[in-house]
Amino acid sequence: MAQKVIFSSCVSNFLKVKLLLIITLILLISGSKSIAQNQRAESIQNSFIAYQQNNLQEKIYLHTDKDLFMVSEILWFKAYLVDGFFHKPLNISKVVYVELLEKNNKAVLQAKIEMKDGFGNGSFQLPVSTLSGHYTLRAYTNWMKNYDQQFFFEKAITIINPSKPVAIEAAQNQGYEVNFFPEGGNLVHEIQSKIAFHVVDYLGKGQQAKGIIINEKKDTLTTFSTEKFGMGSFQFKPQSTQTYTTIIRLENGKTVEKELPKTFEKGFVMQIIPATQEQLKVSIKHSNDNQVNSPIYLLVHTKGVFKQILTKNMQNNEAVFLIDKNKLGDGISQITLFNEEGEAVCERLYFKYPEKQLQIDVKLDGKTYESRKKIIANINSTDQKSKPKVANLSMSVYQIDSLQTLDRSNIHNYLWLSADLKGQIEAPEYYFKDNGIRLEQDTDNLMLTHGWRRFRWETLLADKKADLGFLPEHTGHILSGKITNTKTNSVGANINSFLTVPSTQTKFYTAASNKDGDFKFDLKGFYNEGEIILQTNPAIDSNYSFKISSPYIISDTKNRLSNFSLSDYNLTAFTNHYRNTQIQNSYLGRKNKPFMPINKDTMAFYGVPDFTYLLDNYVRFTTMEEVLREYVQPVIVRKSNNKYKLHVLDKLKLAFFETDPLILLDGLPIFEMDKFLSYDPLKIRKLEVISGKYYLRNMMFDGIANFVTYKGQLPDFELDPKAVLIDYEGLQLKREFYSPKYDNPLQSTSRLPDFRQTMYWNPQIKTDTNGFGMVDFYTSDLPGKYAIVLQGITPDGVAGVKVEYFEVQKK
Repeated sequence: MAQKVIFSSCVSNFLKVKLLLIITLILLISGSKSIAQNQRAESIQNSFIAYQQNNLQEKIYLHTDKDLFMVSEILWFKAYLVDGFFHKPLNISKVVYVELLEKNNKAVLQAKIEMKDGFGNGSFQLPVSTLSGHYTLRAYTNWMKNYDQQFFFEKAITIINPSKPVAIEAAQNQGYEVNFFPEGGNLVHEIQSKIAFHVVDYLGKGQQAKGIIINEKKDTLTTFSTEKFGMGSFQFKPQSTQTYTTIIRLENGKTVEKELPKTFEKGFVMQIIPATQEQLKVSIKHSNDNQVNSPIYLLVHTKGVFKQILTKNMQNNEAVFLIDKNKLGDGISQITLFNEEGEAVCERLYFKYPEKQLQIDVKLDGKTYESRKKIIANINSTDQKSKPKVANLSMSVYQIDSLQTLDRSNIHNYLWLSADLKGQIEAPEYYFKDNGIRLEQDTDNLMLTHGWRRFRWETLLADKKADLGFLPEHTGHILSGKITNTKTNSVGANINSFLTVPSTQTKFYTAASNKDGDFKFDLKGFYNEGEIILQTNPAIDSNYSFKISSPYIISDTKNRLSNFSLSDYNLTAFTNHYRNTQIQNSYLGRKNKPFMPINKDTMAFYGVPDFTYLLDNYVRFTTMEEVLREYVQPVIVRKSNNKYKLHVLDKLKLAFFETDPLILLDGLPIFEMDKFLSYDPLKIRKLEVISGKYYLRNMMFDGIANFVTYKGQLPDFELDPKAVLIDYEGLQLKREFYSPKYDNPLQSTSRLPDFRQTMYWNPQIKTDTNGFGMVDFYTSDLPGKYAIVLQGITPDGVAGVKVEYFEVQKK
């Protein structure tokens, strides 16, 4: 009996130990799974954050004075450059490229616009040769060229030229396009999904329509109809053994047939359901039984700013996440589902109406004015709570009639919506009306039918570096290209090259090619519209040629532009606009001539010289050798092997350098001293000398002797035959909008006509710390209704717009 008791006790102890071991093992497995899940979630989060930190996104918005123009008018614009996350003005790229493109994407006009602290302005004088039509105004930076061109700024512009016949444009495809977008990305057998759809015409304009879904037996399974702008959505559960076709009937009676997207046998389905006023419910389903208890991850970010990552285990092939709306940022958030292996398998956009908006108020001293009368506009900028805000604004005042209607584009709508969505957004201002259930549904349909993707998850999660071939132009325009050996046709690797902009300001730049022969010149402060000279040192590298790369992109735009027809416009308004433009240009066109920006550094690249010689203050000798020997003490002339050499004094050692200095003539490097010393010294106005070693990028010079002619244009100097002389446009020269003043009787009674249709344009309005600003201008001779459009942004990235109207009556 005792033996049995002992045996029973042993068995009991053994079972206890075994059970304890099993429990411990389960806990260890569970703990290791939990650790693995946490590590996976942390890895996804860290990869995303690291990518965003290393890939700064830029957004550009252009405020134009209006959106319809006559040829020979000036198109005025202001560029706002902000970061893609917080919309704060960005002071990294100092150049914005602006293009006016025809329907075939051929550039009509192009310009490089100087930016400072995230702001810049420019203009296009529309050539009289421009044909009537619809055009695209496009803007981007050099840095933005590293990313999807769908995120360049684009705006439709109309130009009318009555003096030329309307170009016969190719007939446009009059068909209709229907696209389906399963929520999350894919349809999966036996799982109900939400499917969004978009019905558009050939111009991308939404069309009202009704549709049905039929199976292979032609049975009607469900019906659907469009809502706002040809978009809509419906619920559908695809079966594993069937294929489906949709038949869409438009309002005009035409029908379009299209198959539903491919249905997958296995996969994830995501649906977002507003759970409460404060939360979003994200429902995840899967068709594969192997997903039992497997972990999934949900990453949420708003415009690239990480918000949270959530982890769940699948239970019965389902999982539900709850997201607090107050944890989302304003604007478009991207919600991405990752499977157990960390692969992105579903994605969804969600829009949260922005709470912050710059409130701009403009108070006029009247509502009706006679012609040539002063208008005083008091401006006030505040936040939503009426707290004063400093703001940088632009203001346009233009005539409204049957031809020129109110331009609906604005900076607030663009930054929050259009800038973050691919494709053409129809009437973006609609989505910023007062909130309501219908508006929320329409906005959600927009999110479902337009993709947001500034990166690829495969690249991001693999920690692959993005191909960033274009540098941010943080000092000025970068001129790039390739050097080639003309004898071997191979690339010119590690070749020093020189660029000169002939002028009295000594615009001289250096660059060295890389192993692939690519070179980049940083052209800080280059405004000229003229010739540049490229060359290598012919004494060392005499067999190389240059190929300049265009800084402008050649690509399709996302705008779909309709064919132009004069019959679309009121003939009387059309005639009046054209007459007014011609009269204005005849009498006052010269007032808007471009000019060099003021307060620009006119000093040479080397700064203050050690010695300056104004040659007119000395005896004018007939040879350069006499000039240098007689009174230019820090430069000596020597002759070696029957060749002349110049040497510059080293002021630190009080001895002349033994090696060659940098000799410049109007910024052109001189390598053949015999030829230079035969140059007529009477053409030289001054000589500046740097008496010491000078380092410029990758090069070092033993002193500098810079000879400057009277006009800086290399008069009668013969270039080296292998130097490349080309026309090249620098930063755009400024124009100032001409607004006449009628502040005395003589001016107000002048018979000089004033037919300004853009009555006033000011791209540089700044409100003070109290949120106040003031501008004044005078009415023109044209009676009618006028719109004042103010747009702008605060230093912390809050944008806003204000429209006000007034009337001008005849005296």
